Amino acid sequence: MFVLVGAGGATAGPVVGKLELPAAPERAPVVAKGFLDRVENPLAPARPVSVTPYIVVALEGNEKSAAPGQVTWELVGESFARPVIGAPAGAEIVIKNTSKVARTLVAAEDKNLVPAGPINPTGPKSFRVPNPAVFTIGDADAPHLQGKIVVTASPFVASVDDAGRFEFADVPEGSYKLRVFYKDAWIDAATTDVVVEKKGKTEVTAKVPAFGTGKK
Repeated sequence: MFVLVGAGGATAGPVVGKLELPAAPERAPVVAKGFLDRVENPLAPARPVSVTPYIVVALEGNEKSAAPGQVTWELVGESFARPVIGAPAGAEIVIKNTSKVARTLVAAEDKNLVPAGPINPTGPKSFRVPNPAVFTIGDADAPHLQGKIVVTASPFVASVDDAGRFEFADVPEGSYKLRVFYKDAWIDAATTDVVVEKKGKTEVTAKVPAFGTGKK
């Protein structure tokens, strides 16, 4: 268990942390063969699979400590800026189309979640999700375009940067569980007990033992 202790008074303060990430998973096998077989680059090794855009962290334990706000998700043409985002239940999720192509997005789990009609270039579309759930958002005309929204009961949910760092602002004293979501499931083995005891910056390090070992 990680016990997080800050300095100062007994109200709220930021919690900053870093995930210790395992080796990236192997690249997926070729699904459709092109004109040439895949070969290794003789001049430079291929970059490892980037996992951090698929990771969301949540600090659970004080679900009523803050009102949900607004989460912006950018659609940049053939993909989302981040393939996986997190949002607290009740927050307004705003999808902004920054590309030059109109897209008609639908949630696989709930056809009525995203308002009907296309999202035109530079145009936004917003909706709210009242309860915790995971939704897969895509366009039927573009099977490669897909993203996930991880909706949590906790107001403390965030993405991580390329190094696995994250931050939660204004976390009250109390006991929490830090949970890690990767790609399409929570990684149960990465769940970490956290105790925030006093006001001030609190630091935590959590270890992710392996990818693909979560539970949906």
